[in-house]
Amino acid sequence: MAVRAQASTTSLSQYASVSATATDPFYGGISRDFCNSFWGPGDDGVNILFSRMRGATKTTDDLRHFWSERAVIEEQYAKSLATLSKLHLGGEEIGDLRQSLDTLRLETENQAASHSQLASAIRTNLESPTSLMHAKQVNHRRNVQAAVEKKFKAKQTQESYVAKAKEKYDADCQRIQSYTHQCASLQGKELERVQMKLRRTQQTIQANEMDFEKFTQDLLDMMPGWEADWKDFCDTCQDLEEDRLEFMKDTLWSYANEVSTLCVNDDLSCERIRTVLDQLEAERDVENFVIKYGTGNLISNPASFVPYNPHDGTAPQEPRPITRAATFKRISRRVVPHYPNSVDNSGPQNGAEPSSLESNIWAQPPSNRLHGIDNNDTLHLNGPPGALPSIDPPLPPQPTLPPADINPPRNNNRISAPLPIPNNQSSEQPRIPTHPPTTDAHETGGILFYVKALYDYTATIDEEFDFQTGDVIAVTATPDDGWWSGELLDEARREEGRHIFPSNFVCLF
Repeated sequence: MAVRAQASTTSLSQYASVSATATDPFYGGISRDFCNSFWGPGDDGVNILFSRMRGATKTTDDLRHFWSERAVIEEQYAKSLATLSKLHLGGEEIGDLRQSLDTLRLETENQAASHSQLASAIRTNLESPTSLMHAKQVNHRRNVQAAVEKKFKAKQTQESYVAKAKEKYDADCQRIQSYTHQCASLQGKELERVQMKLRRTQQTIQANEMDFEKFTQDLLDMMPGWEADWKDFCDTCQDLEEDRLEFMKDTLWSYANEVSTLCVNDDLSCERIRTVLDQLEAERDVENFVIKYGTGNLISNPASFVPYNPHDGTAPQEPRPITRAATFKRISRRVVPHYPNSVDNSGPQNGAEPSSLESNIWAQPPSNRLHGIDNNDTLHLNGPPGALPSIDPPLPPQPTLPPADINPPRNNNRISAPLPIPNNQSSEQPRIPTHPPTTDAHETGGILFYVKALYDYTATIDEEFDFQTGDVIAVTATPDDGWWSGELLDEARREEGRHIFPSNFVCLF
């Protein structure tokens, strides 16, 4: 049975109508500081600020619980990955497949370590600071807000005394006025009876007037102290709220960075697995197995029968074994499966003109066909703890003109698709393209998305534009040749007519 969610006691929704009024509650004032914004008639301003501070404390406590649960998830996942990485896998294999399986186990172990580090970072960098912020809020509520709430209740009590005394005083005034009007129209005993009531009421109103005056004066004496205390409390609340909001922003940002770093590390592990798989060829592994364990190609004929010669009296000599070489022709019944993201190794058919896209694909090595990353690029994994790994700058995309002679090399049938990795440590400058980009990218439209430059680039033709590492570019067209159209967001460096840039120098922003 579903449990109905209870309304929060710190919810501000009950005060929403206060700010929804058509009149300006600030009467033209420009200050929006707490000390100038929570006064007004009645006690709504005080109750709203009290409710806000209670809700802020609850939010921080909820976030602390979130970090704790998130760390537990990462710790459990890291433990499961570590157990998985110790499983026996492919112990009887040899060659590239054995290396691929060993890499799989090693990278699984590395991923377990990355998730364990993330759990530790969440507890150290997120949960602990959030607990300190929560403790700071609790301390403020106990030592500051509690005292103000006590004075606020004393003010409300005094206001209730004033309201009751005024109510009695007003009632006496109305009775005296009524009795006075009656005396003007009555005679005899009725007049005497009304006059007696008038005298008693006049005696009572004196005592009620004294009480009304005293309670009013006590309230007036209390207000300066209350206003000073409330103003100081508003200032401390605004300071605490600004600290909390900045802390929340920094903490959530740090969380996003930690998870992003983990994703990059996981992708690097997957890329290292793909790199090893790039070297795996079924024919070569079969050949290596034969070379290591093969017993040769000589087929021995069965021994022939040599009868015993009774006249000779000697045992028959063993005939020399006769062998022949195996020269069979293999008949394969294997059906080659078609894998997703695979490339046909046969290349374009003889006599057929390749399309520009086919020419571009076959002009690049397998691991370069999606992101333009060269197979010889080196992953720089050495650096300070927590630093993002980096790669050397890639080559700009090649032109899409088909080469005169297409003779694709024999490569694997998988596409390696690493993500671009931000790099600010590479000192090698990218090489300039040998041919100008195609003019299709000039047909730009609206902004499709934004990218961030991974490397510096210097234009080589008039249509290209220069950019630096970290620049943000608005992409307007993404042709298949790898030369995209866009413009720098920095208007000071934007030049009219220059809109072409290489897509493998950027990553998604």
